[in-house]
Order: sequence, then structure tokens, then C-alpha cells
Amino acid sequence: MENKIYFSYRDNPKNIYELQTYLRFISRYIRAIPDVKPDGIYGPETENSVRAFQQRFGLPASGNADFETWTNIVEVYDDLVRTHKVLRPVHVYPVDIPNLKEGDDFEEIYVLQVMLSRLAKIFGNIHPVKITGVFDSDTKKAVEDLEKYYNKESKGIVDRELWNILADVYSGFTYND
Repeated sequence: MENKIYFSYRDNPKNIYELQTYLRFISRYIRAIPDVKPDGIYGPETENSVRAFQQRFGLPASGNADFETWTNIVEVYDDLVRTHKVLRPVHVYPVDIPNLKEGDDFEEIYVLQVMLSRLAKIFGNIHPVKITGVFDSDTKKAVEDLEKYYNKESKGIVDRELWNILADVYSGFTYND
């Protein structure tokens, strides 16, 4: 099989996001691999992280995630998960759910409120919420506080971008290294 480049600036952001997620996890255990923030863009940070991975594991250091590199990244990720008995994250934001807004009562609102509640305890600038499963006025206020903190236009709505910001911040403060 040809060792073609699987990821470049032109590829699917979902695939690049997955690659970045693996690299971020690997960087927590192998310090020679620079951390990369998953954003779905194959930019300089991702290229540097891939290149460092390639150098560390004796692959041609091109910075491109070809088939051999991708396969090795997945293998190293799986080995680290097994070795360190790490619980794999559960992705709870389904593909088919719309933006979350006041009045909604999806199951995912519980998860949103758990994350907001935790962050409200850590930071003093996020409105506290009760975990009710309903996107109520307190939840909207906490979402608006989060939007303000991250310089987002205040809509009081959780779209995928805001969900990902919230998930990253929450994970950053709950991950036990």
C-alpha cells in the first residue's frame, strides 16, 4: 500500500480533530510530544506534534500524518490507555442534537449543567446552576458568563464551538494526571 498523506490542510476537520485528540493524550505521558489543542485544523501546532511523534518513534519526520504515522499514533494511544488503565472519555453530544438553548430538556442538559456547576465552583465568574436537566434561566446565565469569559457573542445558546470550549476547560480541571 502506498504511504500517502492522510491529513493535510485540506482534509476533513473531524479526522484532524481525532488525530489531535490522540496526540494530546499521548503528550500527557510522553513529554517529547508537544501538546496540541484539538480544533480540527492541521496547523503548525499539529504539524510540530506529528513531527515530534515521528522523531520519537523512528518514522520519517515530515510532520504529515501518513498511513504509517496514523497507525503508530493509534497503537501508542491504545497502549497508553491499557498501560495506565485510563478511562476512555465518553462523548455525549450526539451528532443529531441541535444547539442547546433555554427551555430545552434533552438528557445532554444534565451533562451541560454538571460541567457548568463544577466550573462555577472553581471560578467565581460563572453563575451557579442546579442540575435539573432543564435549560433554565440559571443555566442560560452561566452560559452567558462562559461566552463573556471567552469573548464570544452573547447568545445564551450552546453551539458545538461553545460546547467544545466548555468540554476542554472542564476536562482541564478534572483530568487527574
